Amino acid sequence: MTRPDPAEDRRPGGARAAAELAALVRESVAANAARDVLHLRLAGLGADLRRPHHQRLLRDALEPALAAARTRVFDLPNGDVVAIAAPPAPALEAAAEALRRTLDLSGDAGLRRLRLPEAAAQLLSAAADSLGLAPERAAPAGPGRALSSAALAVAERDLAQADLEPVTTRHAVCRLDPEGAAPDLLWRDLRIDWPALSAAVLPGVALGPAPGLPARLARVAEARLLAELARPAAQLGWKPAGVALSPALVTGAAFRRFDAALPAGRRQEVTIGFRPADILADPAGFRAARDAARGRGYRLALDDAAPAALDVLPPERLGLDLIRLRWSPDLPVAVPPALARVLGAEDRAGRIVLAGVDRPAAIAWGWEAGIRQFQGALVERRWRAG
Repeated sequence: MTRPDPAEDRRPGGARAAAELAALVRESVAANAARDVLHLRLAGLGADLRRPHHQRLLRDALEPALAAARTRVFDLPNGDVVAIAAPPAPALEAAAEALRRTLDLSGDAGLRRLRLPEAAAQLLSAAADSLGLAPERAAPAGPGRALSSAALAVAERDLAQADLEPVTTRHAVCRLDPEGAAPDLLWRDLRIDWPALSAAVLPGVALGPAPGLPARLARVAEARLLAELARPAAQLGWKPAGVALSPALVTGAAFRRFDAALPAGRRQEVTIGFRPADILADPAGFRAARDAARGRGYRLALDDAAPAALDVLPPERLGLDLIRLRWSPDLPVAVPPALARVLGAEDRAGRIVLAGVDRPAAIAWGWEAGIRQFQGALVERRWRAG
């Protein structure tokens, strides 16, 4: 569909669309400004309706919204389309009706009408999901009884006292030598197995789609993980460690207690990872956490970043030491511009950890790109083999 330049300016696509959508949502929340939203979710449609031909037909049904002067439309990387306008927004309603007729929809399958700022969390999640940045700590919904406020309170109490050792994974981050030398262990990356933890503290409970519940429990679990990392027994057998934490936790009392318990000189042996979804959701909170941790001497990383995320969160602007880059089979043929800049830097060997390495092709690409730090199932096997 050929459109004049002004309309194109109002319809960003790809990673830029996700970044601009997140920015608009945050502006709406900060100003308490009402906005009507129409969200076409291709992931919610049947497989037949996700073919390119059908996708073009569905977008054509959005023409009334695209033509409205006060409407902003975002083509997200996963194919979703979000249209936002100040109320009243008759063009959005007309587009919604056209889409329902096209799709013969019932309920909100594939199509949502939302209102900002109330739906801010849902739209920030949609922007993050479109980039493959969904936080890994969000436990999936499942069968069972609903989670009541009383059950949540009990789970938080039990979690605050729980031994996380059985549900904590430890993955080796190693330097690999292209000449064939044995892997050199740099640190162990500590991760909470969220499904296992959920089964332990919330047996038989179905976590619903409310975004606050997993995050609320995650903060308690992350605080508990820090407390165990600071225990005297852990200090006696100390090994450099990496942990992924929410910005709110890093600026809170639990982190201050952890920091005070560490022996002198040990902070630089702890790598704190910030998830892209958390950074997008609260940029100001991330900056405060980053500055507080950097001031105490910790090493900081962008955690589990999909390649496309670097165009939304340019590493040179984040002020972090490392990038924990998620391996993708598309990387050899599709390197986003921001990642290309990082790979062209002289310090790339020490700034990037290629994570999710499960095949020799990932290591081969990393070596060719100048990466020397790796993490994943294949790396773990090589390290254990000696």
